[in-house]
Formats: sequence, structure tokens, C-alpha cells
Amino acid sequence: MAQSNHDFIERKVGWLIVFTLLTVSVGGLVEIVPLFFQHSTTTPVEGLKPYDPVRLVGRDVYIREGCFNCHSQMIRPFRAETERYGHYSVAGEYVYDHPFQWGSKRTGPDLHRVGGRYSDQWHRIHLLNPRDVVPESNMPAFPWLDRPARVDDIEAKMTALRKVGVPYSDEEIKGARKALEGKTELEAVIAYLQGLGTALNAGKPAVAAAAQTAAPAADALGKVFFEVGSSALPADATAAVNAAAEFLKGKSDAKLDLTGYTDKSGDVEKNLELAKERAKAVREALKAAGVPEDRINMKPPVSITGSGGNAEARRVELNPAS
Repeated sequence: MAQSNHDFIERKVGWLIVFTLLTVSVGGLVEIVPLFFQHSTTTPVEGLKPYDPVRLVGRDVYIREGCFNCHSQMIRPFRAETERYGHYSVAGEYVYDHPFQWGSKRTGPDLHRVGGRYSDQWHRIHLLNPRDVVPESNMPAFPWLDRPARVDDIEAKMTALRKVGVPYSDEEIKGARKALEGKTELEAVIAYLQGLGTALNAGKPAVAAAAQTAAPAADALGKVFFEVGSSALPADATAAVNAAAEFLKGKSDAKLDLTGYTDKSGDVEKNLELAKERAKAVREALKAAGVPEDRINMKPPVSITGSGGNAEARRVELNPAS
């Protein structure tokens, strides 16, 4: 029987390697190269700005400590991911990232939309000792980050980034050291994390009050995010609860405001009750953590519809009482 060309390729290892490499190369040219010239992948999203000196140093520390080994920064367009993390990632958000921090493993959660989800104090506690806010965490502690940030090479970094397309001005580069005066590596990492994933909404016009969408509190100690239609306390609520409890321990006269929200789906009356039940669930968790009930206020929202996407809207905010 005559030998087919296919049999010949499979029987000759050398030829198999050659044709495999050729196939992969052609496929890569067809699939990858056009992306370098597409407007949607090379143009920054509206509102995206280059990293300021503090966040740039924080990003370098993030890379140095290997955070990318356990945390991705790429939310895929699947419901399971967008419900948990928020809007899927888009290429225009990464234009100024050199290198990208997409990651390939999630020992910990994705961080691309972590910006603004927790307070600076929560991040500080979490980085210095993760078990203080998430008892089951296997993340290592980073106590050595509470030291002065390195500033001697910041101008060189920003100049190098400008050469690959990041639009830093001469004034920004000259003022970089001053912006870093008195900053610690810990503060820089927190600044970096607080900016992640916020650009997608930064360029959108503000929602009018008539739209009745509640904006998240800027000074929120923490936020607890719930599943669709549920008031059951999620497993990851421990972080926000413990951070709030730690805050109250250090301030004997302070109190907490709990405000529950829902997404825009469903019946209004049912959502009102659901928002209350979510706040009550967080209150019970705080009491279990040792917070006296008289230090917890149940504060009704201006609107029960939370800001952001559906996953972000279904939340309870823990704020210092005003």
C-alpha cells in the first residue's frame, strides 16, 4: 500500500517538528500580528492615564514580590467571572502596562477590578498580615514593605517607559522624586492596587442624581459582595468584617454605618427587603467578631441600587459613622 504524505510526516520526527513549527508560526502571524495594528487594542480607554510615580513604584514592588504568581489581572468575558469580579477586561486598559500583569494562575482572586473595593487601611492590614483580615488565607505576609520607597531610579524608569510610548512629560519626570518624598513601599503598593481597573469608568460622564444610582463611599472600610438574590453571607466576607472590627478596636468612640444595596434587576419591594437582610447578615457577622451592637448603625441608602456592574452593586458597605 502506498504511503500517504500524512504518514510520511508522522513517521519522520524531523519533518513533523518542521511542519509543526511552520503551522504555529503561520497561525501566530495570522492571529497575533493584526492585533498590533487594531485601533481597539492599541488605543487607551477613555480616562486611562499613565501610572504616577507612586503607583509606578508600587507596581514594581508588586512584580518584585511575585504577586503575579498567585493573582491574575485579566477578567475573562464569562458570566462566572463578571458576576464575581466585575466588567471583563478590555485591551485598551493595558496600553501603558510594560510588562502586562495578566498572570496565568489564581491561587488568590483576580485583582484587575480591586481598585476602590477596600479601604487603604484594609489593604495595609492585609499586606502586613493577611490572616488578620482573612483567617484562612495562605498569602505570605509582607512586613518589610513598611520602609522608604526607592526613588533613585524613578526618572530613568519613566524615561525608558516614554521611549516605548507612555506619554510622560518632562515636568512629570522631573517632579517624580518629590512625589515620592516620605512614601513607603507599602503605601506605593496600596496606591497601585487602589487604581487597578478604575479607568474603564473614569472617562464616563457622571450619573445624574435622578438616575438613583448610589455611589460607593470613598472612605468605606470594606464592602461585602453577595450572590444574585441572596442575603447569605459569602465566605470572603471575613476580610471586610475583620478590618471593620480592627478599626473599632483602635477608636473607642467610633461607630459603623452599614448600608445594603442590590443590583437593578428584580422587583423594587423585594430589593428593599433584600438590601436590609444583607445589612443584617453583616451586622450579625460583626457581632460574632466581638463588635457591640450599639456601635453598629443600620443606615438606609439614598437608593438601593448600587453603583457599578451587577456584581459590584450587590453589596453592603461598612463605613465610619458620619
